[in-house]
Amino acid sequence: MTAKTMRAEPAGEKKLGLALGSGAARGWAHIGVLRGLEEIGLAPQAIAGCSVGALVGGAYLLGALDAFESWARELKPLSALQRFNLKLVRGGFIDTEPAFEAFRDYDKAIEDLPTRYAAVAADLGTGEEVVITRGSVIDAARASSAIPVLFHAVSLNNRWLVDGALANPAPISVARALGADVVVAVDLNAVPKVLDRFDPPPPSPPTVAPAPPPPADTFTGAVARLIEDTHSAVQRQLDLARARADASPHLIETAYAAADIFQMHLARARAKADPPDVMLKPDMRDAMPVAFDRADEFIEEGRQALLAQADRIKSLLAD
Repeated sequence: MTAKTMRAEPAGEKKLGLALGSGAARGWAHIGVLRGLEEIGLAPQAIAGCSVGALVGGAYLLGALDAFESWARELKPLSALQRFNLKLVRGGFIDTEPAFEAFRDYDKAIEDLPTRYAAVAADLGTGEEVVITRGSVIDAARASSAIPVLFHAVSLNNRWLVDGALANPAPISVARALGADVVVAVDLNAVPKVLDRFDPPPPSPPTVAPAPPPPADTFTGAVARLIEDTHSAVQRQLDLARARADASPHLIETAYAAADIFQMHLARARAKADPPDVMLKPDMRDAMPVAFDRADEFIEEGRQALLAQADRIKSLLAD
């Protein structure tokens, strides 16, 4: 089932809403979530998207998901940058307008979509969350995904807007405001890319010089040699862990980890105040936000996360 063929649900039936969270390239997992819903015969009646969630959700409702998925799967390392303009101005390093313009032929006004849709952004002037529910889908998605410093801020409705992840990285509250009775949220930062190599290993016990092992040609000697070899292997791993812990974080990995940690805690706080009915947490910890060339595996990760909760989702809609 695609957005083009969706029909309005009969009155009285529970409405399914999706809250598609932020996560840059990890957001390809949202494609898998939508494909999983198609497999089990469900379609959302409301989509609230933040950042890449706004982009994927918008593409789905515009009937452009097939083209968007094909484009994502064909990306190679660094080739995504060819879609953008590297242009250092006051707004950021990269102008994303060329990439979004490639899909302009699919664009519609949000109010003309077959399903309720909202994109979440943050207002640079006030710091407030901005929920976009009118106007161009493409412009709304571009504003919602304008990562500060990296991408140019977007001027929309007399406001300068940036990535909605700064305000509501998994917009559950927005999906409910759109009328959803059952909300399935996708949090791509639930398992963050923390710098585990800087998590100090437990202190090793004091080193005691081992007694000389018995001759290796005896049974006792063979066991003693195995124990000694095992001890040496463990010690090498501890030494390696200490070396990693003593290394200095790189600039880029620190920035990625900091953004993930921030979004993880903000998403948790927002979800605690307004919990979803189902929270999907694809394990994206080894997925760098700029790994746009890994669409195949990210899409499958999202699909599997949805299918694992299929029975629960159907049960909630039937209750």
